[in-house]
Amino acid sequence: MIILVVDDSYQNRKLISAQLDNGSRKIFTASNGIEALEIMENAEIDLIISDILMPQMDGYQFCSQVRQNEKYKHIPFIVYTATYTSDSDEKLSFDLGADAFLKKPAGLKLLEETVSQLIDHPRSERNVKKLVMDSGPLRQYNHRLVEKLEEKNFELQKRSEELGYEIEERRRAERLNREGEELFKELTDAIHEVFWMTSLSKNEIVYISQGYEQIWGRSRQSLLENPISWLECIHPDDRDRVFNSAKTRQTSGEYREEYRIVRPDGEIRWIRDKAFPVKNERGETIRVAGVAEDITEHKLKEAQLKDVEKKRAELEQQLIQAQKLESLGTLASGIAHDFNNILSIIMGHTSVIEISRTNPEKFSQHISALHMATQRGASLVRQLLTFARKTEFNLEPTQINDIILEISKLIPQTFPKNIRLFTDFQENLPLVHVDSNQIHQVLLNLCVNARDAMQEGGILSIETFLADAENLRIGYSKSFAEKYIILRISDSGSGMSEKIKQRIFEPFFTTKDIGKGTGLGLALAYSVIDNHKGWIEVESELGKGTTFLVYLPVPKEKSEVNVKPAYSESESLGGKESILIVEDEELLRNMLGDLLESKGYKVYLAVDGEDGVEQFLLRHSQISLVLTDLGLPKFGGGEVIKRIRAIHSSVKILLASGFMEPELKLSLKDFGVSYFIQKPYLGTEILSCIRSALDQK
Repeated sequence: MIILVVDDSYQNRKLISAQLDNGSRKIFTASNGIEALEIMENAEIDLIISDILMPQMDGYQFCSQVRQNEKYKHIPFIVYTATYTSDSDEKLSFDLGADAFLKKPAGLKLLEETVSQLIDHPRSERNVKKLVMDSGPLRQYNHRLVEKLEEKNFELQKRSEELGYEIEERRRAERLNREGEELFKELTDAIHEVFWMTSLSKNEIVYISQGYEQIWGRSRQSLLENPISWLECIHPDDRDRVFNSAKTRQTSGEYREEYRIVRPDGEIRWIRDKAFPVKNERGETIRVAGVAEDITEHKLKEAQLKDVEKKRAELEQQLIQAQKLESLGTLASGIAHDFNNILSIIMGHTSVIEISRTNPEKFSQHISALHMATQRGASLVRQLLTFARKTEFNLEPTQINDIILEISKLIPQTFPKNIRLFTDFQENLPLVHVDSNQIHQVLLNLCVNARDAMQEGGILSIETFLADAENLRIGYSKSFAEKYIILRISDSGSGMSEKIKQRIFEPFFTTKDIGKGTGLGLALAYSVIDNHKGWIEVESELGKGTTFLVYLPVPKEKSEVNVKPAYSESESLGGKESILIVEDEELLRNMLGDLLESKGYKVYLAVDGEDGVEQFLLRHSQISLVLTDLGLPKFGGGEVIKRIRAIHSSVKILLASGFMEPELKLSLKDFGVSYFIQKPYLGTEILSCIRSALDQK
């Protein structure tokens, strides 16, 4: 079946053809009645679909020609129009012989049904009026044509007025655009920042503001002529980073970079550069724009601030050290007295021990006294080292009661005998993350202040307990945790006035006489506790004593303390391995040799670092562990460890020392030191440490 579609609109012809084409139909098209008649002369047309308003020969004329021709008059004819849509238009179409009248746009279903109806059931009779011969249809047609022409004329006139208005609006918009461009140029040239715009390919600078010449020290013309010269100005250390970021992130609006540029005079300046995509009405990125600003002054201030912070930290460390020295000076007399007592005990018992050799009971008492005295001296030395050591801020899970126990052992040895100490510790307190040395320093400072406030003697009490943050009194507004461990240090001394209490945490503020204090102790304590996310409160009245409350936050996660493997005295603590002892102190070296041999070990003794390295070189295949001192003649302990490790990469090493800087300890750990033990130590302690090191996997 062949269908002829006649319409002056190419789009309409394509649309109708697409709607009717189902494989069994062939569609011919024409743009007016004359073309359609030419096609009909050469093809057997089964159905015609025609528009009305067309050039040269319109639909009415074409329909009349078809119906007046004996060859074509039987062909079904559908009028399909968007212009002639009134009832009179429809009547005229049927008068001229049309079989159906459809208004555009008709749905596919209606169009298909109309075509099928006319093909399956064609009209047998039509009351056709001749358009040319009959004056009635001709007048009616001319009347409708005049009406349509008037409508078209009105529409054209209206459109002309609209176009005139649009032209005026466009001219106005262009004028405003020019004014806007001039204003934009004035604004961008007036500000110190650089506004820039480039093509999407980055090979063309669309716009660059005056600020470029001020900041980059180069002319805008040079950049317009060589768009890549902005990259050549960037400091070599920043260039690759900025180039890669500009290439991948500018079109997405994520480009934000800080980089250095080198001006022609060699001056380096810092730039903060931001970019964003410029899109057209279809949402396509067509350009890239951005703003660059000089942040050199900001960077200088930032560097200065870092220097200030660094110096502040250094001063704070100096403050801590100064306070430690002050506290040591305050405690010196008590320490000297206690050491003299210890030495007197040792000297006295050693002078009579030979006399008592034949009396086992007396001999055992002397040995026990010597043992207790040395333990007392060792404990005091450990307290002083902990107190005086320079350490960095090192938070570790700690049981706070253990720190207070150390303080409580030191106080009776150094404070006047007319000051009594009472302690009350809540059991099973959770661990807190603290720097033990710094908390030790804080508590000692508070206790020394309490001692100075009790010149005639009195009671010093230290308590610990746990509290929920929600139960803290109103005014404690620095709560960061759900629970806090509270340390209460109270004295029965002279107390403070409200005026003094308001200033006690100020650095260098003191009520002590000249030479008896610098006023750093409480300021240091406040700073340390604040660094631990806690705070200190004070309660005091004149004549009624003083109470300090130290609040330390409890971490939400449960902390655990790693405990080194240890052996009880009931265990043998011996073995069959070979051990090299490097110790320059003869009495200690011989004692260690005898002790280890008594436990079954094979022992080699070296008198200094050089001797130790030589002996290890000769026997490294036999030796399982090296026990070395830190302070050795010829080669120091650190050098000995490094040389031994170069000879044997997996031998166990145990380092013993009376004192060790934390930095050195960390560096020696990198060389695989298994354990560290501090002098003085008990025989069971060194045996336990050796066995643990040997058993370490």
